[in-house]
Amino acid sequence: MTQLFIDGQEVILSEQFELELITENPYFTRKGEYTYDIDIDLRNPNNRMIYQHINRSDVTKTFKNRKAVLLSGPVEIISGIEIILSIESNIAKIQIVAGNSQLNYEGGDTNIRSLSFDSISLSSEEAIQTLLGTFPKHHSVYTPVITGVDSDNNTSVLNKVQVGEDISFTDSSNISPQYYLMYVVENLMQKLGFVKGLNELENDPVWCRTFIVNPYKDVALQELLPDWTINEFIEQVELYLNCIISIDRQSQRFDIVDMNEYFANTETAYLDDVVDDSVEKTYDVDTNYAFSYKNVSYDLPGDSYYNYVKLKDGVRKSCTVVTSEEWDDFKADYDTYYSGPYLLHSEDFNLDYAVTSYPLSSGEQKGLIIVDRFKDAGDPDARDKSSFKIVPAITEDNEVYSMTGGRFIYGPAVKKIRAEKSNAINDLISGSGDTEDIPDKLYIGLYYGICKGLNRGPDEYPGEYWDKMPMSSNDRYFMNKPSSNYGTQNILTLPDYSLILDGDNGLFNRVYKNKRVIDTSVEYHFRFLVNEVYELNRLFMIHNKKYYCKEMRYTVHPQGIDKVAEGVFYLAE
Repeated sequence: MTQLFIDGQEVILSEQFELELITENPYFTRKGEYTYDIDIDLRNPNNRMIYQHINRSDVTKTFKNRKAVLLSGPVEIISGIEIILSIESNIAKIQIVAGNSQLNYEGGDTNIRSLSFDSISLSSEEAIQTLLGTFPKHHSVYTPVITGVDSDNNTSVLNKVQVGEDISFTDSSNISPQYYLMYVVENLMQKLGFVKGLNELENDPVWCRTFIVNPYKDVALQELLPDWTINEFIEQVELYLNCIISIDRQSQRFDIVDMNEYFANTETAYLDDVVDDSVEKTYDVDTNYAFSYKNVSYDLPGDSYYNYVKLKDGVRKSCTVVTSEEWDDFKADYDTYYSGPYLLHSEDFNLDYAVTSYPLSSGEQKGLIIVDRFKDAGDPDARDKSSFKIVPAITEDNEVYSMTGGRFIYGPAVKKIRAEKSNAINDLISGSGDTEDIPDKLYIGLYYGICKGLNRGPDEYPGEYWDKMPMSSNDRYFMNKPSSNYGTQNILTLPDYSLILDGDNGLFNRVYKNKRVIDTSVEYHFRFLVNEVYELNRLFMIHNKKYYCKEMRYTVHPQGIDKVAEGVFYLAE
């Protein structure tokens, strides 16, 4: 016997009712479990009480997110939330969604900037402690961020520090958190009503250091996010982090699961009673949700900085590449390399460079700039490609004063210019003062911790931090700009974490290329006998062959689940 309970109260179902239950695998579709329409007869006194005469014109009350459980005897068919689709005369049409389908419903088309996240505000003493760890120990980090540059190339820095015997802020009133991306994702899920479970990425050496760049002293967390819907944000996070946010339909627990581990160590279900089977070949697979990583790229802005870190198509082919054992061998021929189509490559760091001109207070000075670190990775001829709207922020030189060393030391810091609102009358009239920072991408950096800076000098000075400073960047290799302050250029090598895509330790080789290869061009449809609703994060054995399941469809009658269900599968071997 089939029974429906709404917030623990049994709804009387029609004796002729029939509905379809669909369970989809979020690995392939980002959906979970849901039913098609269920008709509730409001002429039944019991149902009228549960729905409180919602069909009457003078009743304006609505219901949202009531618990809905559909049972077949002791077997739970689906447990989720009720969605009232419409009221037609004496019939209430409802739908039940659960798991990842509930997540999609809760997110919907709501703009993520309209949510109220849990912002963070720490004392200066507490904020300094965040520099000594990463996520999940800390939800944010107070690392220096460059927020402005004036006409003389002087920088404004948020969270500016000084070092020596210890680390302290130069202005404790000018500090602000840089929120870890993992914290933002977890906080979003909790705001949607889900309970934190397992986060398989929280100890990943890159993702635990990845933060959203915040150039503002006083701003709500949500105002740092792009103009995306909640579902768009979740989709971009899952795509970039190569993960699935999986919702348990019974406990409402969310797990952040490494996509490469989704089918690892799972049980095998044996479907022995196959009724019928047929094969349908599909050649136009929807790769929007079935993420493909055969070729990956950043959807970078068109700013000058990004034109260097990712060369435009055709630039490399138009250049002569000059190779040398060491990077500083090129200095003698800067004028030649500056005026001609030359790319330079050094074998010591395996980096590419161009000679450019740096504006200094004393005039222009030529120097090297590292190029093409954020080029695409993977097969350039691949049909299926993924482009990330979560992108690395600009990185520039940051100076920190060493009180015991008596000098400035240097290292990288991420940069995001604050949008300043002008109240000058002419700006108000022209509208040029209405600058609101609503990004179309999510700008991130990596926190590298407390690292030794440049310009340390040959001598030793007292203090644990005399030659160290907190550093953030987008890559492990940092080359300072030449300047009259600290002379020639140097390359600083940070710990081996990076947001680059290509290369031995780029994200493509470390994360994306390991995605399980599943041929989705052929869908196998099977009809089989069932006595339960299957979990889909497992392998299925059918006719002595292993399959992954994309979706299953069940028919439910007053007597319970129909004995025959249908599934769509992909061959695993």
